[in-house]
Formats: sequence, C-alpha cells, structure tokens
Amino acid sequence: MTRYSYILVGIITISVCAFPTIATANDDAPNVDTLQAAFEGAVSGLNTGNMEAFLRTVHDEALSFYSCGPTSGKQGREACALDWQLFFNTTSDARFETENEQYRIIGDSGIAYGDYSLSVDYNNQGRQTVHQGRYTMTYSLVDGEWKIIMQHNTPAEEAPQPVRTLRPSR
Repeated sequence: MTRYSYILVGIITISVCAFPTIATANDDAPNVDTLQAAFEGAVSGLNTGNMEAFLRTVHDEALSFYSCGPTSGKQGREACALDWQLFFNTTSDARFETENEQYRIIGDSGIAYGDYSLSVDYNNQGRQTVHQGRYTMTYSLVDGEWKIIMQHNTPAEEAPQPVRTLRPSR
C-alpha cells in the first residue's frame, strides 16, 4: 500500500468510528415527537375538563393572549388557570379540535401551530357555538419537559369578536 492509501484508510476508519457518537448526540436533542405529545396532552386535558393536566404543561411565567379572555396578556400560570377556570365554570361540552397542525423546534424552543375549532355550550343553554381560528403555542424545554411559555389564539372572523366577560353575574 502506498502512503496515500494508508491515509485514506485512516480517514475512513476515523469517520466510521465517529458516526455512532454523532448519532448518539442527536438522540439526546429535543424532537418534534415529544413536542407533539406535550401539545396533544394539553389539548386532551382541556377536552376532558382536566385543568390540572393542562396546567402541568404551562410554565410558571407563561403569557396568554386571547381575543377576548378576561386575563389576556397577563403573566403566569395563575392567570392562565383563572382564565380556564372561568371558561369551564360558564360552559359545558367544550371541545377544542385542531387541524393543519405544525410543529417546529429551534434550539430549546418549540412551536405548535395550526387551525382550531372550539365548540362550546355557554351557560348550559343547550346549543353549541363554534369558534374557529388559529392557535400558536410556544414552548421551552425545561428539565427535559416541554412547557408552554406563550399561547395565542386568534379568531378567524374578519371582524374582531366583541369583548365578553366569562365571569358569572353576581
């Protein structure tokens, strides 16, 4: 063998030996499947009325922006909990369905976005109202778990929905 053949064999050997290390490093990186599972778990919690299951996915310092929510723009898990508690106290048979789901990961940040339909019966009146729009959930990877740090829902209607309080009348 010539000297160049030895060098070529050495480079190939080093490359083959290094490949498993590279593959292992990528296995530890956050992936879209875990982000999707976190999002679907949160939606499942909402659809079953299990607010605690949903709130487990919310970061302590999260922000929420809804078109007409009473705590829109407030910071923290408590504001989010209040918003959803008011919602569940004044509605029944609520169902949050998604379409055109997309997931992206950029470093330790994840984004879940798409279209939604929210079917709900307000104040047990016996009729379902359907709201449609777009959602964006931004996540941060905290101790190996995806936590919602920002949620934003925008109605699909051309004119903004009127502001309506979900607080029960006294």
